[in-house]
Amino acid sequence: MRKRSIIFFLGMVCTLTITVFFLFTSYTQENFSVQKLGDVEVVSNPKHPIPKEGPTKKIVFKEDLSIGTVEGDENYMFSGTISFNTDEDGNFYVSDMEALRIQKYSPEGKYLLTIGRKGQGPGEFQSLSVIRFDREDYLYICDVTGRKVSFFNKEGEFLKQIKMPGAYENLYINSKGLMVANKYEQVMSENALTMLSTAELLDKNFTQIAELHRIKREMALPGRDLSARIQIMANMINLVVFQPQEFLTLARNDSIYFGHPEKYEIDIFSPEGKPVRKIIRDYDPVPVSKKDKADIVEELSQQENFVDAPEEFRIKVFELIKYPKYKPAYQGFTLIQSGLNQSFTLMENGWLALIADYRKGEYAIFDIFDEDGRYIANFKTTVPVEGLFFKNGKAYAISTHENYKFVKRYRITLQE
Repeated sequence: MRKRSIIFFLGMVCTLTITVFFLFTSYTQENFSVQKLGDVEVVSNPKHPIPKEGPTKKIVFKEDLSIGTVEGDENYMFSGTISFNTDEDGNFYVSDMEALRIQKYSPEGKYLLTIGRKGQGPGEFQSLSVIRFDREDYLYICDVTGRKVSFFNKEGEFLKQIKMPGAYENLYINSKGLMVANKYEQVMSENALTMLSTAELLDKNFTQIAELHRIKREMALPGRDLSARIQIMANMINLVVFQPQEFLTLARNDSIYFGHPEKYEIDIFSPEGKPVRKIIRDYDPVPVSKKDKADIVEELSQQENFVDAPEEFRIKVFELIKYPKYKPAYQGFTLIQSGLNQSFTLMENGWLALIADYRKGEYAIFDIFDEDGRYIANFKTTVPVEGLFFKNGKAYAISTHENYKFVKRYRITLQE
């Protein structure tokens, strides 16, 4: 009896060991987990996508409309700095940051009207943001320089404006009239410039309800002679080139998505500003290549501060740029105009489309997460990523060709 008991016990141990082994192996292969840390759901993902069922997927983009021209009708010509959005009817609203006007186009790309102009009066702009729509479907535009938010109807008629008590950018108004925005503050001392960036949930009077994130950066101010100005310019560039920058977007259900790609993490907050979910993905850092550095130099050479500067000045600045070893965890490029780009965008089915890496004029690599935060797809595409967003079953982006800007619309299909 005893021998049989021992054999039975050993058999049970072996069976249990094999079962645990396969369970453990399955877990380590997938390396996907959902855990609760207090009130926050932490969704951890592996390096490679694991669909719930079937093979991995990818999004295929096919252009079906382009707005813009190199010469001819000025109503279809854009400056080098634009952003845009569409309404529920498919009309386009293009913010031209240099012309300080908004051009409206039909879903077929026909010019309809111009909204606003340069100036300081009601309905006029000193700077422009992306057009967005409030709960009454009115257009609102954040003017950071003029410290105001202007409201228009879809016919371009000015309705009202509200004053901003500070420098708020990337401002969203949710369905309850609350605002989500990035606030920027600068404090200058004799030897340093301190820059504070906070992501905030605000009431209609710009009173803070919740602080979502806070980032503090400091830049040395070595002096005022030529060598000092060269160093200051290089220090400013070093703050942004391939450095993680914060990104903020608002979902249709008023959930707030925030990303700071120092790590591969995206934080999701409730409409009340409380953290509810964190999406994490294991990944291999992408090195900053020689080609990436050359792209930076080319991009900077076209900036206003460099175009008219002496060649010796430019060369010395470029020599003082300190490139990090790796790119940010997602969105591999962060240049001077990073405010016109975003590292991630939301699809209407609740999926999160995140730009894992990008090479200007060559490719973009996307990671896709489903509505539960599960990593389900990774693919490479040539679609432009500047201003990319999804709406009403379409994708939209800004394309650059020989320094000319074009507004693009794409049909999208999901393929396995």
